[in-house]
Amino acid sequence: MNQSIWERRQAVASRLEGQVKAERVVRDEFAGALAAASLDPAHVDPDGHLGRAVAAVAHLAAGEPGYDLVLSLPTGVHGARVHADADGRVTVGVVPLGPTPPEPRPEAQPEPGDQPTAVASELAALLWRR
Repeated sequence: MNQSIWERRQAVASRLEGQVKAERVVRDEFAGALAAASLDPAHVDPDGHLGRAVAAVAHLAAGEPGYDLVLSLPTGVHGARVHADADGRVTVGVVPLGPTPPEPRPEAQPEPGDQPTAVASELAALLWRR
């Protein structure tokens, strides 16, 4: 358990290299997803803020299987989806954003007291049977 300073320094350096490598992979995957969707990165992410946010969220998602989040800029038409599979593999994709269609309203079922003619006919049928 007695590690030298050099061994600890090497362990920290290898962890940092792994983090940099993972961030590079996520940024490349985000750029690839933009290219696959035929989108211009300068149009979707003009300042690079979305790409940095995706990389940061990907670090969080890597430690939590089932993580699923869509990030976008306030004025953006497209967003980035960060998803972690059950095995911890993080995938990044581009999703279109837009107004969600309104959910269909369920048709109102008439209450028994709302239709007096139906109630009256049911009562008449019951009385007629007697």
